[in-house]
Amino acid sequence: MKKWITILIILAMITWIACTKGGKLERIAGESYAVNATASSKQLVPAIDTTSTGTLTGFYDAQANILTYTITWNDLWRDTKKDTIVSVSFYGPATASANGTLVRSLPFVNLNRAGTVNLGLAGITGFTAEEKKNFLAGAYYFTIDTKRYPNGIVRGQLTATKK
Repeated sequence: MKKWITILIILAMITWIACTKGGKLERIAGESYAVNATASSKQLVPAIDTTSTGTLTGFYDAQANILTYTITWNDLWRDTKKDTIVSVSFYGPATASANGTLVRSLPFVNLNRAGTVNLGLAGITGFTAEEKKNFLAGAYYFTIDTKRYPNGIVRGQLTATKK
């Protein structure tokens, strides 16, 4: 009987030690931005003639240097030649009528001509100080890259609006 009481006491102590005090989630007290872009094949330089479209909506925490975003795409291929999404890429600095240099490319594989994905940039893939400055100034754009269109089937210029 003493053995069972000892075991119960030990289990109770382990349970008590393992418990943590909960609390509400809090943001880092820094600047935050809403990030948006509407993409199409007509925005590529040079443009391609498709009805493909996409959007990027997200949130950027400047102090933590974390960009979380959702990309939605529609009608990436209409013909019988199916394609495959291979990555989402960020370019800059560039205006909407010019091409920039590749900043980040995130491998992402999808076979659907329409869909949604949640992605993010943080840690070692976060922005450097110079990239952050250009990104917040609206000098970055994103592309959805496919096997048939490795430089992008749609492009959207990013805007960051301080919250």
